[in-house]
Amino acid sequence: MQILEKDYQINSVKKAIEAEGNSIIALPTGGGKSICILKMCQALSDKKVVVSLRNAALIPQLLNTLTVNGLSVSVVKSGYKYIAGGDVTLVMEQSFSRRKHLKIECDVLLRDEYHVGCMGGVYIAMREELSPDLIIGLTATPIDRLGVYIDKSMNLIEETTTSKLIELGELAKPVYKVPSLSQEIDYSAVKMYRGDFSVSGLDNILLDHCSLVAQQTLDDALSRGRKVMLFANSIKHVESLSEAFHLLGVPHELVHSQRATIDNDESIRRYKSNEVKLIINMSMLTIGFDDPQTDCVVLARPTKILRLYLQIIGRCLRAFKGKKDALILDLAQCISTHGFAEDYRDFTRKTAKSAAIMSERLSVTNIGQFVDGEFNYSESIERKVVKRKSIKNRNKPRHRLTASKELVDKAASRRAKSLTQLTPRMEKLVSTIELVNIVYDQQDEPGKMLDEVDMVKIVALIGFAYSDALVDSCTKLVEDLHSHNKAIRGLLFRVSNLITAIAKQELATKV
Repeated sequence: MQILEKDYQINSVKKAIEAEGNSIIALPTGGGKSICILKMCQALSDKKVVVSLRNAALIPQLLNTLTVNGLSVSVVKSGYKYIAGGDVTLVMEQSFSRRKHLKIECDVLLRDEYHVGCMGGVYIAMREELSPDLIIGLTATPIDRLGVYIDKSMNLIEETTTSKLIELGELAKPVYKVPSLSQEIDYSAVKMYRGDFSVSGLDNILLDHCSLVAQQTLDDALSRGRKVMLFANSIKHVESLSEAFHLLGVPHELVHSQRATIDNDESIRRYKSNEVKLIINMSMLTIGFDDPQTDCVVLARPTKILRLYLQIIGRCLRAFKGKKDALILDLAQCISTHGFAEDYRDFTRKTAKSAAIMSERLSVTNIGQFVDGEFNYSESIERKVVKRKSIKNRNKPRHRLTASKELVDKAASRRAKSLTQLTPRMEKLVSTIELVNIVYDQQDEPGKMLDEVDMVKIVALIGFAYSDALVDSCTKLVEDLHSHNKAIRGLLFRVSNLITAIAKQELATKV
């Protein structure tokens, strides 16, 4: 089997082998870590090479890659018969402590997903037992939970970036969508634990929005033929989302740690074989899961951890024949926190403070420009440039708006006319909103209710842009949302859009 390695892979391998000391190769998800491991094993054929893995699913994949390219392989893992003397030894890291009696020789230790547990006791004990002359780690995210470079004693080798691989067509082009309703959820009161939101604190919020997440996923991804991985917050969240998709009649699979391994394996098999187009998980598929046909990830939980965010969105970026792009559907304010897949990130930050500063620079503070529509990275950059230009032009003199007496009189006449029509129709709208709020309150779903402040804003907004059609449309909108058990919490934004649409329609008819 001929492997067509890329320049960045060749350069990464060469630099790691020739480096003075240990190294970490940073390679984006989908950048070909298995090929790098193969090339290092071939280049170090005179050495005893041990490859340490933490994900059992990678063993058969890497075993096949090595053997079909002429290398003999010994495997240290339950379920495999150990035969000493291979050119390369694959070790399931968690299994090593029970197999020290094998006396494995090691000149070079290669460790996949180096960011996971590299400061933990299991890896450190194995490293001390093997006592290699050279250590080379591989990971897409060489940072810890706080965004700090994971191991200051090791050189960082970064021959390419996600942005470069997207430009080359080696990775799928991301498109982004940020629904407006997801931006209205307030996570500020959720307590932090180890640098991220507490799981229980998030559940108190997220479990109320499962039906909205399911409907949004169906509307924006599944109904358009996309293959979807959804990332949830907890086991309870996974199961609640599963119930919501069942109610919508959406076939799907779920995986979590409390299910039997055989059940999880069957769910993954059905997803990979395209028997279902949706799989829901908490964290089991975040690292090392490979399904190039996946062209959408749904972020159904917020996170402060950049590393976790990058690993999740990487699940849909692998290139595949016929795959046009990859949708990142953000239902949890992750893009506004961490930026885009294409952003350049300096992984060499040495302190949590410097990492936080980098994160702040990358964050998308103008996410409001993008809500409810798909957009890509280049469009976001263009909008940022436009925003900067408008700031520079703020001090320029502006022409005063003027209106003819005829238009002023016409507006006054319409306003006077509206006052005689406003009360009964507005009363119907307000009473409809109050009734829906009462129903959701009785159902213990406060997250779906419209608060009093927004109700006042809506009344004022409609009052300034009054028309019979507008009030009737708003009342019908509230009734439709309630009939589908959807939240009316985001009604203010929808009404604003409705007014804009009506205004455009009126302008078009006048022209």
